[in-house]
Amino acid sequence: MEKMERIVLNASKRDVTGKKVKALRREGKLPAVIYGKKINSTPIILDYKEARQTLSEIGANTLITIQLDGDEHLALVRETQREIIRRNLLHVDFQAVSLDEEISTTVPVSVVGEAPAVSEFNALQVIELEELEVEALAKHLPDRISVDVSGLEEIGDNILVRDLAVSEDVKIMNDLDAIVVVIAAPTTLEIEIEEEEEAELFEELEEPEILEELSEEELAELEEEAGEEEEEAPPDYMRG
Repeated sequence: MEKMERIVLNASKRDVTGKKVKALRREGKLPAVIYGKKINSTPIILDYKEARQTLSEIGANTLITIQLDGDEHLALVRETQREIIRRNLLHVDFQAVSLDEEISTTVPVSVVGEAPAVSEFNALQVIELEELEVEALAKHLPDRISVDVSGLEEIGDNILVRDLAVSEDVKIMNDLDAIVVVIAAPTTLEIEIEEEEEAELFEELEEPEILEELSEEELAELEEEAGEEEEEAPPDYMRG
């Protein structure tokens, strides 16, 4: 097993609470809280720039060491609060854990590869589950679960929870028959838009100034293609 990278955030206890924390933010501090089985819920403050940089570089379940008044607490980020518009950090919740503590959490799904059916049939790749419920020891929690879609070649092909390749140290709690990703046929609306675009193209080609610019061979090819499309088109009663 690879040695985990040690990520550290320095913190100090916070006495200021409520609306008064705005003053801390103006001073470049970030209000936070840490709680867990072996530590009571404790308000803390972090350096805003240091915390913002660190949190932007880690995954959803990356373990962080919080250094607090000479003690170290291994922790997970459980929640972040941000400004609505500028998205600046306002507050962070940390859960103190031990490496051998079993954790229940959600893990994002990361789609990798390209599904051949998307390019071959203009199909839609639909992600049914964007995150998965998992249980694992804190030291084994993944930041994401990769889903390889390169084998989805036909419309209707899918990947179920049971098809996912995960470490034996991680247990997925979702229904094993739940669909994670599925290849769906193009919607009727998309087909209608394509037909309208083709019709507009033919109308443009029928304009005199355009037809004059085309050679007899090019005109013959256009007429031949139009005839083939009319023959392949199903009768009205078969459409629906």
